[in-house]
Amino acid sequence: KAPAVVAATAAPEAPAPPVAAEGSRLWAASVPPLTREGPARPGLGCTIRLRRGLQMPQLGLGGGGLEGMEGRRAVAVALRHGYRLIDTALYYRTEVLQKAHSNNEAVRASLRESLKNLGTDYVDLYLIHNPRAGRIKEVWALLLELRDQGLARAVGVSNFGIGQLEGMREAGLELPEVNQIEVHPWRQLPEVVDYHRKHGIATMCMAPLARGRMFGRSDLAVLAQEMGRGEAEIAVRWSLQKGFIPIPKSIDPARVASNAADGFDLTDGQMARIARLDTGFLSCTMASPCHELPWHLVAEGIPPAEVWGGDRNAKGKGRGKGAGKRGRAAWPDA
Repeated sequence: KAPAVVAATAAPEAPAPPVAAEGSRLWAASVPPLTREGPARPGLGCTIRLRRGLQMPQLGLGGGGLEGMEGRRAVAVALRHGYRLIDTALYYRTEVLQKAHSNNEAVRASLRESLKNLGTDYVDLYLIHNPRAGRIKEVWALLLELRDQGLARAVGVSNFGIGQLEGMREAGLELPEVNQIEVHPWRQLPEVVDYHRKHGIATMCMAPLARGRMFGRSDLAVLAQEMGRGEAEIAVRWSLQKGFIPIPKSIDPARVASNAADGFDLTDGQMARIARLDTGFLSCTMASPCHELPWHLVAEGIPPAEVWGGDRNAKGKGRGKGAGKRGRAAWPDA
């Protein structure tokens, strides 16, 4: 991120199928559905075959806060437990994010720095962290170029909404293969997920546990007690059975293991109960609402901080407290 790097140990790549006719202005209205491959139960050992053929592990370890020796131990535990996707990022600070999009050389430098830090010649998946970074049309075209040069096997976006994805499509740009967004039982974004399915975009779940801020506050707690499972396990299992790619984050070895949510399934009735939990709750009120930024603000320029909250005092703001927040804002009109 910034843009972002997701270092995932992926399965062998199949030949990339054609996804748009040469010179086509708009991408096809629909593409074949993404497929899950591997064991019958979604999760560890399974992959999602992306639109161009890359097999992406269905479960990963979230990367925020994995610094230092504790972070190294968490990654080691995850790999020993069977995780094969590790989410990483150069920076999470918002001021760095927009500087990384200021010009094309800054974008190239960001990827070079990631490759140097990881000690590798390429990454499996490289993401634009947030539409608020701006200059999306030019930056995205450059990421496609870097992918075609072999520096990334797939490219995607994060925190993008339908308006921004449609803006890319209507501009004749290849759509991302992955969109990493905040989706969990309390924020299910059915319209965005349906758009992803229609256009062959994998849904990667950032904060699939809502950072634990809804634990003990909804029917999921009752369901967890009935099943003898933790709320985190059930939230991850819900994501997996929906066909998503969750990346729960923890530095606690026991939780890294339990977050794999292995060894049980949710019934149709239990999935229906979870469907009723959707309140639009945001655990990340700084980044997640940016999926509603109008395309005209981010397509060619860098939006001013005041339209997405970047001028807030960092202490105690933008941290997603309180249930039912949908993060809607009055963005400027064209």
